Amino acid sequence: MPWHRKLSDASDFGRLAWACIVLGRVRIITWLVKLLRLVLIVAVSGALVAVSVAVIAPQAYEIGHANVSVDEEIDLAALDEFAVRSYMYAADGSLLATLKGPENRLPVSLAFVPEPVIKSVLASEDADFYNHPGVNLRGMFRALIENVSSGSVEQGGSTITQQLVKNALLSKDQNIDRKTREIALALRLEKQLTKDQILEKYLNTVYFGSGAYGVQAAAETYWGLDVSQLGWAEGAMLAALIAKPVEYDPTLHPDRARIARKAVLDRLVDTGVLTKEQAEGFDRAPLPRFRCGEVNSPATSCHGRQPPPPEDYFAEEVRKELLRDPKYNLGNTDQERYNTLYGGGLRIYTTLLPQAQAAAYAARDEIAPKSREGLTAAIVAIENGTGAVRVMVGGPGFENFEYNIATAVPGRQTGSSFKTFVLLTALEQGNVPSDYVQGGGTFQLPCQNDRRKTHTVNGPGGTLTSITAASSNGAYVRLGQIVGLDNVIELTRKLGITSNFDPCILTTPLGVTETSPLQMAGAYSAIPNGGIYQPPYMVERIEDRTGKVIYQHEPNGTRAFSEQTACLATQILEENVRSGTGTRARLPHQRAAGKTGTTEVNADVWFVGFTPYLTTAVWMGIPTGQVALPYIDGVRNFGGFFPARMWSAFNAAYHENLETKDFPRCRPTRPGRQVTGPNVNSKNLPPPTDTRVPGDAPSTTGSSAPRTTATNTPTTAGPSSTSTPPTTAEPPTTSPPPTTPPAGGGRNVETFGDDWGEP
Repeated sequence: MPWHRKLSDASDFGRLAWACIVLGRVRIITWLVKLLRLVLIVAVSGALVAVSVAVIAPQAYEIGHANVSVDEEIDLAALDEFAVRSYMYAADGSLLATLKGPENRLPVSLAFVPEPVIKSVLASEDADFYNHPGVNLRGMFRALIENVSSGSVEQGGSTITQQLVKNALLSKDQNIDRKTREIALALRLEKQLTKDQILEKYLNTVYFGSGAYGVQAAAETYWGLDVSQLGWAEGAMLAALIAKPVEYDPTLHPDRARIARKAVLDRLVDTGVLTKEQAEGFDRAPLPRFRCGEVNSPATSCHGRQPPPPEDYFAEEVRKELLRDPKYNLGNTDQERYNTLYGGGLRIYTTLLPQAQAAAYAARDEIAPKSREGLTAAIVAIENGTGAVRVMVGGPGFENFEYNIATAVPGRQTGSSFKTFVLLTALEQGNVPSDYVQGGGTFQLPCQNDRRKTHTVNGPGGTLTSITAASSNGAYVRLGQIVGLDNVIELTRKLGITSNFDPCILTTPLGVTETSPLQMAGAYSAIPNGGIYQPPYMVERIEDRTGKVIYQHEPNGTRAFSEQTACLATQILEENVRSGTGTRARLPHQRAAGKTGTTEVNADVWFVGFTPYLTTAVWMGIPTGQVALPYIDGVRNFGGFFPARMWSAFNAAYHENLETKDFPRCRPTRPGRQVTGPNVNSKNLPPPTDTRVPGDAPSTTGSSAPRTTATNTPTTAGPSSTSTPPTTAEPPTTSPPPTTPPAGGGRNVETFGDDWGEP
């Protein structure tokens, strides 16, 4: 070979060698640049993986004993102090509401989590989980190499045990001290728990995006399934979400989510869990497009899972009560009670009967007139003897009108349904149903020294039974003066009514003060309960996340009036339903008693009554204010018309399968006489202006049943189905002119009787 050829070959070799050297240096420089960039990224993000490796490599033993606090046993209870959603149940065990805060979580046992989810998470987060002691040095070095090669932090190198410790026991600070403690605690935790226990806690605490913490909440959120129903495609998607729960959210970023899911499937192939063909098949599975459980989520995309029950008046009232009242043992402060309610994993068992609630809604929708915009009704039903609230309809619908008319204080004017408390006071003072009282007239106003300050109230006199059946305003104003309004108010306090009554208002017996339907139902329920007032309640018991009972309702009844008073009042109010203003409240197969109520301009109309089983208050009107309702569907709206019919429709459905019961028999009473009371000689009482004999108050127009004027022996009447309500009578064409309310109060005073002359 010529020398110049050799020289040329030598030059080529040299150039090749030089090129290799240069190329090698470029690669080294590129690698170093990537390393430098990674270090900068680590410094910025705080993920000091490389530094942590440098620390633990020569000092693994010392780290495990680096500080006294981590050398001690870990408080395992701290690992369970994560937020868990609470549930509210009806009396029949059905779900009423799911109460969750920012963290939606429902823990499940590891046995409930299927293999595709477990193996996908392990392949993605910690393939050597069952082989390392809590810290995986090889994994950390592998993560370091991968991160250097990519030039970014793609893998953190932390084991599942380390992640659990970081999430549950440490702050989110990214520094060498926190990382050192994380490693030390992970080593310690592995000595206190089994691998399965650690994995179970991890799967129940890790965040999967969309507010879902833990695999069960994630399965519900993305697929509308229990976690036990998930397969490989779903498991791979969940595993991908752990690293970047927002960026890989399939409902927000489907393209990124598909790439991330494929990476997990590829990892499962690399580890020998799946074949390539299997992984390709799972990769073709559709991604979830909606978050299940939200109001607008389609059931077809969520495997038929419906959104949680909508908030309703009852559930909302329970929620508010739990937050404001420390008696339920949820905490001493507002914040503590909030955290416990929405993150304590509570099971709240309430008194609501869903079938009864549905019957109340049906009665409202069937009876309430549709011709008046805004007209609605509130219904509360309370179980006699216990105070358990079985029904609560708070208005037209919680989704449109969240204000709860049933519980709102001060409430609405009660009209003549308040007369029952005057009646109870009179009976408690020794009067009997056959005792008679004079009718209305001109009264000197209470608390006025000037005798010229007078007020006229019309209405006939008669026995306590007849003036109640006729709902005579004049007689009841007089009765209130005789028994003393201060005594009436005192009785209402014993019956749980908190309204701001004023004994100086002459027309207080006519229900001119506002009261809520809940309080009215609670007060009336003492009558069929023999004079014992049981405060209405909605929460039966509460269990914490471990099943421990932290609250149990205990009966707290107090005597408000005597058993004989209760029996006689029942007798009078049953007669009102049989032949008085409340005839439309009759029931086909059950005894019923109650009282109508109507304010002056018919803005608030009521029927409050009871059976041997249940006490129910029905209010109807415009919820936004005192709006006059003179005629509805061509009929003037009295408490004895629409509310009584609504009361009857609901109670007929409620009692359909219940045994017919009688009310208690009363002890015999003395013959009737003029009503007496502590104020019978008061200067406020005018001289008699009514010359009627006891019991001759006119019957309700069109009533087909005779009116009893005095009852000296126990009633033996059977079920009220023996009488039929009137069907042909018409409302009166004229009525006495309205009177002027007295100074100092008394709005919406009735002028004659709340249902006087009603059909």
